[in-house]
Amino acid sequence: MLKKVPKIKGSDPLKSLRGQTPLFFALLCLLFLSGCGSATYPEARCKEALQEIALKEYKIPHIEVEFVGTTLGVFLPLDKLFEADLKEALMSGKVTDMESLFQPTEEAVNKVEDILFSMSRIMLSTDKKIDFYYLQATDVEKSGMDLTFIGQIDDLKRVRFWDIPRSEYRKRIIHDLHMNRAAVWHRPVRHFFRDLNEATVSDVQDRYFSNTPQTKWAVEFFFSDVGGKEMSRGRAKWTILDLKSIPIQDNDIVVYAKAEVAPKNSADTDLKPRVMEYLFQVSIAGDKEKIRRIIPMAYLDDKTATPDFTFTRDMVAKSLPNWETEFKTPDITMGDFLSRQFTRRFQVIASEDERIANTFASVKLVVRFEPQPQRSFLFNAVAPLRNPKEVAYSQKQGIHEDVLYLWERVAREFVEVLRSYSFQDYKFLKFQLSQDGKSLTWEATREDLELFRVHKKSLRDILVLSADNG
Repeated sequence: MLKKVPKIKGSDPLKSLRGQTPLFFALLCLLFLSGCGSATYPEARCKEALQEIALKEYKIPHIEVEFVGTTLGVFLPLDKLFEADLKEALMSGKVTDMESLFQPTEEAVNKVEDILFSMSRIMLSTDKKIDFYYLQATDVEKSGMDLTFIGQIDDLKRVRFWDIPRSEYRKRIIHDLHMNRAAVWHRPVRHFFRDLNEATVSDVQDRYFSNTPQTKWAVEFFFSDVGGKEMSRGRAKWTILDLKSIPIQDNDIVVYAKAEVAPKNSADTDLKPRVMEYLFQVSIAGDKEKIRRIIPMAYLDDKTATPDFTFTRDMVAKSLPNWETEFKTPDITMGDFLSRQFTRRFQVIASEDERIANTFASVKLVVRFEPQPQRSFLFNAVAPLRNPKEVAYSQKQGIHEDVLYLWERVAREFVEVLRSYSFQDYKFLKFQLSQDGKSLTWEATREDLELFRVHKKSLRDILVLSADNG
């Protein structure tokens, strides 16, 4: 059974990039600083122009580009993201430095840099409204891991004109590592279409149709000529247009594939370009995926399922928008972007502050932006005190002084960052803690936080215990 891989404690994907985060981001900043060309990319050509730059200038043939809201998203599939074989390294039991597992290959780093640079060229030279950018580099062949980057275009412009220092710019880039289940599930299907393009008829027979007579599949996948005679290799070139998947059991996946087929030889006028759709039943056993069955969508009945396959064409059509994909650009808003950024910033503060480290056994925190009922930022930390006799809050003593110290540290960062962004579209900053099975929330208004920022009021003075606590 495939499970979502949790974030590895202490791992920072960018710290692994060539060994040092500052070195990598210093290079990124230099790339961005030189990223504004004289050419203008009209809104209608942004996608095409970005793909052309990637192909012609960096020999990167396959990237997906999409716009969601005011976010530019790019999907960069990679054959190998990390130097180490993650499975082999973990199975060996000899791993002492988790960071070393996530050292990207030089080729992966170069491609990420090239695409980020290309994105900056488009963003800084287009009439299309773009507020955020999202890059997802996915290892589609080995680990199935995503390395993602989220940034704001105004930050890009500000560092370009030295309005913010590079150290601050680094804090404003949100980067993360995730397991991409769909990339793992789709891997055998990618291999199948690659083999249709490159492998011999006997290899395709052995790999995918060992229990199926060749006459039953060769025509469907164009491994026979017009007269039905067997060909040593396929006459068609297959290009994957879309892949989506849905788990139907713990180790059984259905993958939908849409592919364009065209003749390899332009003189082959009998083979007309067309779009084909298939369903693949993929089984998962350990770290191996295998195609068990291939069903052309054209063969499915509209309404009636067969005993051995419960999908109908109508069911697929209706449910397909909800199937999992390898790439989906988030519709990033400023509140969401800031909350992600604050989560990372505050975790760094908690890990580097000696008083916090000595007071709390551990600190796990998250910041969320809540648009309803009133636009607010919610700060929640799981931070047990080291002394078991002490409590974070009591009616008699109020908020524990060390809890208040942690909140003051994050509140100070909060107000300074929001002032830098000139962001005022929120009502409260809320602090939440759980104790004795209850969740307690304190609120500080935007107006009071400004008084806190200019040292006219303390945080204790402006915190109000919410009336909704129960």
